[in-house]
Amino acid sequence: MEENKETKIIEAHYDRIKEWKMDPKGFFTIKIFPEEELIRVRFYKTIKKIECLIEGKTAMDIYNTLIREGFISSLQHAADLGAELQKAEIALKLGKEYIQDSPLEL
Repeated sequence: MEENKETKIIEAHYDRIKEWKMDPKGFFTIKIFPEEELIRVRFYKTIKKIECLIEGKTAMDIYNTLIREGFISSLQHAADLGAELQKAEIALKLGKEYIQDSPLEL
């Protein structure tokens, strides 16, 4: 199906500084471990203490686990985590460096 004259077109944009909101449940750090072929995600409720370590081989396994276990309360946070975990998985598979919240150099 194609758009017509009446189809509303919205130009996508996002200002990470102005629009980002902290998930009240906590935050995550993501790191890849190429020698083990793993992605490890640390969950924090506060800066001082890791609450849980989640590890897996694919972004889909990890983000579905995070949702199932109730670590995420914000759709924005879920979308951001999905994108970051996908970048981590691609970096792991291609032998590239992964730095959270930075563009993936291909």
